[in-house]
Amino acid sequence: MTLGLRFLCRTRLLESAAGKAHRGSPDSGSHVPALDAIRGLAILMVTAYRFNQRPAGAGTSALSLLDSGFRGVDLFFVLSGFLITGILYDAKEQPNYFRNFYMRRTLRIFPLYYGILVAIFIVLPCVSDSAARLYRDASDRQFWLWTYATNLYQGWTGQWTFGRFGHFWSLAVEEHFYLVWPIFIYCLSRVGAMRASMLIVVGSIACRVAWLAAGGNDVAAEVWTCFRVDSLVAGAWLALLIRGPVGLKGFVPIAWAGLSASAIVLAVLAALDRRLLTATDPVFLIFFGSLIIVGISLRADSLAGRFFHSRFLRYFGKYSYGIYVYQNLLIPAMATLFTADGLALGLRSP
Repeated sequence: MTLGLRFLCRTRLLESAAGKAHRGSPDSGSHVPALDAIRGLAILMVTAYRFNQRPAGAGTSALSLLDSGFRGVDLFFVLSGFLITGILYDAKEQPNYFRNFYMRRTLRIFPLYYGILVAIFIVLPCVSDSAARLYRDASDRQFWLWTYATNLYQGWTGQWTFGRFGHFWSLAVEEHFYLVWPIFIYCLSRVGAMRASMLIVVGSIACRVAWLAAGGNDVAAEVWTCFRVDSLVAGAWLALLIRGPVGLKGFVPIAWAGLSASAIVLAVLAALDRRLLTATDPVFLIFFGSLIIVGISLRADSLAGRFFHSRFLRYFGKYSYGIYVYQNLLIPAMATLFTADGLALGLRSP
């Protein structure tokens, strides 16, 4: 096993000289506003989906588009894979590669995540038992939350358990990716990692389709890491792609073509209302991946570039992690103040 690991890691020496010439990247060494804007777009999509509780008779086609907001999670995954892989690849030659990465992820993710768990499951019951009952479903199964295994339990039972903590499944998927992916990037060359990425993407999609075709439950197909890692690794593949000899600019025309073609396909699928055992999900990967490449390539003063440099989107992107974590948890608390019927009455519009 040791010999095998040493063989894999020798690729670092082979790519060291040539790799440094191509490691300039949109997310390395400088802040890229477009990525914040794309993150902001993702959280607004998720927000629209969560709060899309329309009163009866308000099902217009425009409002129905909000149902697609759950795809914001897919966009988050592709973007996370893109950013994390860029960070990892650019840091391969630096000392303390693993320690630095895991410490930074820990400081960025754990305080809010575990702070919420402490507040809800330890502090809140001491303050108000009636408020604590709002989260009773999750409290009874909190072990899975503390161990980042929410998605495993949900897929195993085939139910959207955990109540208002149900959305933590996506945080579990990302954490699993963060734990394993640094090893791939460290031990493989850029080309080797790209090949591994493609195999993982194809394998994940094939397994998901096979699971559903065999009668597996829909929840597992939606939340299990092995079935959802394709989005993260697709973003990783893009990050490695633009760090090659051609660079970012060489792939911009292809990204525009992919964005246009996938948008047309998605529009047709939306009209037909078909998912085909999730086999159409790769179209979303193409769309979101192309969106990222196009977004980071545009000049801020161009017409399309203004969208990707929007201060509005960037604001939401900056706080997207907190918004994602808090949003669902606050709904029960706010429901007594803001109701769908009350808002419709106040705004005089359903």
